[in-house]
Amino acid sequence: MTDHHYRAGRERGRRLRDAIRHNLAGFRRALDRQGIDPGTVRSAAADCEERLPGWALAETRGKAEAAGVEYRDLLAFDCFEGLVQPDGCTVGIAAGDAAASGDTVFFKQSDKKGADEFEGGDYHQHQQINVVRVIEPEDPDRNRVLGVTAAGSTAVKMGINEEGVAIGSNISRTVTFDEAGSDSRDWAAASRGAYMREGLHHGDTAVEVAQHITPRLFSDPMSSPGNIDVADADRAVVLEGEFTHLAGEWVEDGVVARANKFEVLDDLARSEDEIPSSYRRYERVSGTLDSEAGDVDVATMRDLSVDHANGPGLQSICRHQEGDYTDETSLSAAVFDIDGDDPADSDVYVALGKPCHAWRTDEGEGWIHLTAGATAEDVPEDFRTGDAWLEHYTEEPYAGEREVAALDD
Repeated sequence: MTDHHYRAGRERGRRLRDAIRHNLAGFRRALDRQGIDPGTVRSAAADCEERLPGWALAETRGKAEAAGVEYRDLLAFDCFEGLVQPDGCTVGIAAGDAAASGDTVFFKQSDKKGADEFEGGDYHQHQQINVVRVIEPEDPDRNRVLGVTAAGSTAVKMGINEEGVAIGSNISRTVTFDEAGSDSRDWAAASRGAYMREGLHHGDTAVEVAQHITPRLFSDPMSSPGNIDVADADRAVVLEGEFTHLAGEWVEDGVVARANKFEVLDDLARSEDEIPSSYRRYERVSGTLDSEAGDVDVATMRDLSVDHANGPGLQSICRHQEGDYTDETSLSAAVFDIDGDDPADSDVYVALGKPCHAWRTDEGEGWIHLTAGATAEDVPEDFRTGDAWLEHYTEEPYAGEREVAALDD
C-alpha cells in the first residue's frame, strides 16, 4: 500500500461519499439485471486484485473506508464496471494539417447505459455520476493527469497529462463478444481506463503512452473489445484490441473517428443491421471532419458534441434514450486543444451532463475551461463532487434558443 494513494483515496471517498454509493448501487443493479451473482463477482475481484498495480489497490481501499462501503465491492466495481456496463462513446481527432492550428484537436463524448428503471423526476439517479479529477502522481517524475472519471473509479474515461497527451476510449461491438451473455466472460479482466491512466502518468508523447499500454494488452487483453485513442500535438495513435487481436493506426496529418466498432480490424465488426448507431455516428464524425479538414477547431468539436443529426436518439452523437434505461445515453464530453509549443497550456473543455444542455450554459455551470497543467484547486467544487453533472443531466433534448458556448473566445 502506498501512503500517497491511500490518502488520496480517503479524500475522494470523503468528498464523493454519496456519489460513490450511488454508482456502486447502480453496478449492483446491473449485475442483478443480467442475472450475475454478486458473490461470483466479488470472488473474481480477488483474481483482478493480483493484476492491479499497488497504487490502484491503495486508492480503492482508502475510498472504500472513507465512503463506508466494502473494499471488495468497490474493487469489483473498479475491475468489472466497464464489462457489465460498457462505455459507448464517440471520438473525433484532427491532427496536423487537418486542424486549423496545425496542432491536434481531440473530442470525446462519453455514453453509458442506465442502471435501473427511471422513476419520475429522479431518473438521473439511475445513471452513473461523472466527475472531473486531477490525479497527482506519487513519483514527482511522472505526469499529473486531468480527467473525467466515474465517481468511485480509479480509471479515467478521457483525460490529458501536463505534457499535452490526450486519451479516450470506447467499446467495440464485435462478432467475438456478446456483452449480454455472462457465460463467455473472463472475470479476471483488464480495465482500459486503468491502462489509460497509467499510460498518461508514464508517457510524454502519444507514442510513449501507446508503448506503455501495448505490452499490457498482450498479457492482459481488454475485458471487452475496444479502442484506445491517444494524441499529442503531432499525431494520433489508435489501438484496437480484443481477446486475440491487436492493431494500431498512426495519423500525423488527417482525421480519425471512432464509434463502437473497429475500423482497422473491421472484419471483426458486427453488421450495420446489428449496430446501426455505431455506423451512423462514425459516418457523421468522419464526414464532418473530412469536410472541414484544415479548419477543424474546438468549435467544430463542440458542434459535434451537441449534434442531433440522425436523432435526437441513439444514432445521434449527442445521444438520448429512445426506450428504457438499457439505452446508451451521453453523460459527459471533453474537447482537448493541444498546444505543441506549451503543452501544459493546452486548452481543456469539459461538459458534465447532457452535452446539448451543458454546452449552452455559462462557463462554470455545465462546462469548464481548464488547461492541461491544472491542479485540483483549479477545478470548481461542483465538478469535483458531481453536482454539476446532477444539475445538467436530462433525457430531454434541448429545445430552447440559447446558442452553444463560444469555447475559443
